[in-house]
Amino acid sequence: MIDLRSDTLSKPSKEMRKAMYEAETGDDGRIDSFGRSEDPTVRRLEDLSAEISGHEAALFCNSGTMANYIAILTHEAQRGDSILTDRSSHISRSEKGLFMEHLFGLTPEFYPVDDHGIPDSDAIENIVKNGQSRLLLLENTHNAYGGTCISVSKMKKLCAIAHLYSAPVHLDGARIFNAAAYFDIDVKALTSPADSMMFCLSKGLGAPVGSMLCGNRDFIYRARKLRKILGGSMRQAGVIAAAGIVALEDAVEKSKVDHENALYLARNINTEYMKIDVDAVQTNIIIADISSSGRSAAHLVNELEQKGLRLQAISDTKVRMATYKDISAEEIKKTVSIINNYFNNKYL
Repeated sequence: MIDLRSDTLSKPSKEMRKAMYEAETGDDGRIDSFGRSEDPTVRRLEDLSAEISGHEAALFCNSGTMANYIAILTHEAQRGDSILTDRSSHISRSEKGLFMEHLFGLTPEFYPVDDHGIPDSDAIENIVKNGQSRLLLLENTHNAYGGTCISVSKMKKLCAIAHLYSAPVHLDGARIFNAAAYFDIDVKALTSPADSMMFCLSKGLGAPVGSMLCGNRDFIYRARKLRKILGGSMRQAGVIAAAGIVALEDAVEKSKVDHENALYLARNINTEYMKIDVDAVQTNIIIADISSSGRSAAHLVNELEQKGLRLQAISDTKVRMATYKDISAEEIKKTVSIINNYFNNKYL
């Protein structure tokens, strides 16, 4: 079975498993006299993540959602505060607890984006200059738009606008290494302009679990306290942190292979019933519109699974495919064959 539903399906490599087995551990839920984790492997991962992202410090979290929650609360967002994001962002669509009245009670303020999910800087300035929002949220790459990327110049401009009006910026960089691979640049060029940022060690990087929250030392010191309040403190966490360290080795270069596979897939699907905007296939995610086929996405997913291919239905008319390290070039070619044969043989 070829499973392209999500890059969250990636599995730890042999090198990761070996590092996990040999990891030196401590109690990550306790801190030393410097306010650091007592787990030495976690400390190494946090130091490496801070350096890579261009920030002073980092915090190991068990998920990207938790890291985003901690970041927003550490920026002192309080019940009733307006948080600036876009309607299709992962934080808006999937991390809804922030905006539930009976939970955190924050209010989303939506800024417009273009056809590739790139924020409208003029619209953002009009909102923040009036003091309507206390925090700007950005997403890079943009999941809902098929892994599209915000450029360095755009990131700098958006952050400069927010800072001009004293609004901090948090970057949801779950797949930021994919963006760095697309632009062929160092990750910190995209992440350092933001006051805080999160990236996932799983997904395309292949670690089994974990995300990193990065910011200045005071921010991370306060974030660590919030992590405990939210139930995020771990114990012998070096076992999983070790895999994260391996995941960060040549992460940008590894991502480029996934991008090549995604682009090959997008360019070689040859059917009028599956529309793909090839220009939007910048990283490892492909979104295909099958509305002209007259079939629902759920129906297509069920039928293709019987032929050995798993896709993700993301709406009634759209499916998503994601490439990752466990999907080979041969499997991508087979995927092309399965899809083309399915449609060109009139769904037989």
